Amino acid sequence: MPMPGKTGNVLIIDDDEGILTTLKILLRRHFAEVVVAHTPHKITALLAQQCFQVVLLDMNFSTGATNGKEGFQWLAHIKAQSPEAQVILMTAYGDIDLAIRAMKEGATDFIIKPWDNDKLLDTVLNAFKQSPLLATDVEAPASETVNRIFMFLDIRSSTAIAEELGHMRYFSLLNDFFSDISAPISEYEGEIYQYVGDQVVINWPLEKGLAECRCLYCFFAIKERIQELSRGYLDKYGLSPTFKAGLHFGEVSTGTVGTIKKETVYSGDVLNTTARLESLCNRYRVDLLLSKALLDRLPLAPGFIAQELDMIHLRGRHAPITICSVSEPARQPA
Repeated sequence: MPMPGKTGNVLIIDDDEGILTTLKILLRRHFAEVVVAHTPHKITALLAQQCFQVVLLDMNFSTGATNGKEGFQWLAHIKAQSPEAQVILMTAYGDIDLAIRAMKEGATDFIIKPWDNDKLLDTVLNAFKQSPLLATDVEAPASETVNRIFMFLDIRSSTAIAEELGHMRYFSLLNDFFSDISAPISEYEGEIYQYVGDQVVINWPLEKGLAECRCLYCFFAIKERIQELSRGYLDKYGLSPTFKAGLHFGEVSTGTVGTIKKETVYSGDVLNTTARLESLCNRYRVDLLLSKALLDRLPLAPGFIAQELDMIHLRGRHAPITICSVSEPARQPA
């Protein structure tokens, strides 16, 4: 969907005129201004004329170049001249190591050509939302305390899958998986806090996550979505990803950190506990573990079966925690 009242501007640098034209048509529905350049040597002058919230930068410009060296050089140049710009690198020769290096050197994200239009739009819009240039002059409070529910969701056997598929295909699988689960997360009003490797961290304000059992039913909706798409995963990768998750709630401190790149962060025992619950799923042979403290506050619908599994002591916690599993109602044959 177009952004209401189109705002913001994007700079695209690529030596392929066809790509410039395609991206300009695609992005101008969402942004007030889209500027294109077919050579990186125009970057200095363009950045001197105005500030761009997002820059899409090709990584190879010289004939035959595939190592991305030019892209990293111009990335450093852009971040030095315009630190606020969110830079997305583009290449047809990417791999996971190149993507990791790009992030470490200041890129906001990484796109492999050819791209899927919907995923590219998500990437650019997410980068736009991170731009410090959108911030108001009102200084945000240093920190505050809030009650939130967290879900840590992790792909099973990720190391073995990466070895089997290779870095490029595994990176593609991660992109597909994170994109495919975004719909059920949005449907149940979850907020993606961060991606960490093959893990996604989702959270809800406490009352919103408890209402209509959103935080729990979100997990089963994700599971159903991936099952629906399993044939496509099998055809493309030879496997369909499975996953496990932990759910817990409590009080966390939150605030905005960073100068060049601002980010909202959460800290507190709740995150450590939730991560630990997710890691224990294999031991208890379940896909989902949640604390009894959370389960007791959820309005489970008829048919869902909750089971107390154990009382455990977690490192760093004085009090033990009771862990539970929940299974959804059995499906009736069609």
